[in-house]
Amino acid sequence: MEVREEVLDILDKVWTKLQGLPQANPLELGAFFVLILFVATFLFMIVLSCTHCCCFGRPKHQRSGVQPLQPV
Repeated sequence: MEVREEVLDILDKVWTKLQGLPQANPLELGAFFVLILFVATFLFMIVLSCTHCCCFGRPKHQRSGVQPLQPV
């Protein structure tokens, strides 16, 4: 339950910041949008990498199935 309370506390702080955003100065608005852009880019890269691994996860070079005729 401790982790849940921490997450709820962080979300409450973010919600308070979002409510005060219309009265914020331009510097705070710019910093907020840069932070949102960073988080969105990070999430997009995670989704992109998961999609790439699921769809294109096959190895490029498959091992040859050729066996020697006599054991070495």
